[in-house]
Amino acid sequence: MVDESDNIYQYWPLEAPNLTALILFAIAWTMHTGLAIYYKQVWFGVCMFIANGLETVGCSIFAPAFFMAAIYYLLGEVTVIWGIRHSRFKPWAYTKIFVSLDVISIWIQASGGGAAAGASNTDGGNPQIGISIMIGGLGFQVAATILFMLFCLDYYLRVQKHHRLEGSDPSFVPNWELNNIGEHGKTRRKQKIFAVAVAVILVFVRSVYRVVEMAYGWDGYLMTEEGYFLVLDALMVALASWITFVFHPGIFLGKINISAEQKEALGTRENNDSNREKKKRFILF
Repeated sequence: MVDESDNIYQYWPLEAPNLTALILFAIAWTMHTGLAIYYKQVWFGVCMFIANGLETVGCSIFAPAFFMAAIYYLLGEVTVIWGIRHSRFKPWAYTKIFVSLDVISIWIQASGGGAAAGASNTDGGNPQIGISIMIGGLGFQVAATILFMLFCLDYYLRVQKHHRLEGSDPSFVPNWELNNIGEHGKTRRKQKIFAVAVAVILVFVRSVYRVVEMAYGWDGYLMTEEGYFLVLDALMVALASWITFVFHPGIFLGKINISAEQKEALGTRENNDSNREKKKRFILF
């Protein structure tokens, strides 16, 4: 009989599912790194390298923040592909805004974790204050993800409205071409957008689970039942990692410098738009 009295989770992790998760994250870590180097997707690649690395070594509390940082960048790429004029922000602004929120979330969670650990190692210390701070950080991350999803939905609806008014096909056809786009290319673009949406939802589910888990405390039901962690944390993040690997942005965009392309497209758009259209737009940064 295993003595669980010194284990804060009140159980010993199952070997088989945890080993499987380790292997999945290690493979994703390796493959994401290889694709990032090959396709020169620097920001996305670095974020996914850190995220999968943290998951592989077991720092699962912070890893999803880096997954989201990678996905935040992809929204900027989507606006370039699908039409910058439909966006409320310039492409790079999405990354600036939401990565800043991500950094704040990580800082709050790290501060809470440090406070809780310090109190636990002190006689008579109360780790609840640190735990409450961690919950606040996780809640902040959930709120940022919700805001991001709302911006994504807003952009999608604006594009749909534009194409509906023009009577054109709402396909993923850019106003300037990254490469030759045929029907197959349009389908691939749609697959990429769908994959990003699914990845966001998966990480969002994990974040909500973590908030509820921490809210119930270290001796709560969710914290002491490994099955919930394996499904609602490890599995959600693993699926998000593999989805963004299979539908890697480099596969759809090729070896391009998206930042340079964004600047060129923005400059062209600014010069060609009429004064009336400029007044209607709400583009920041």
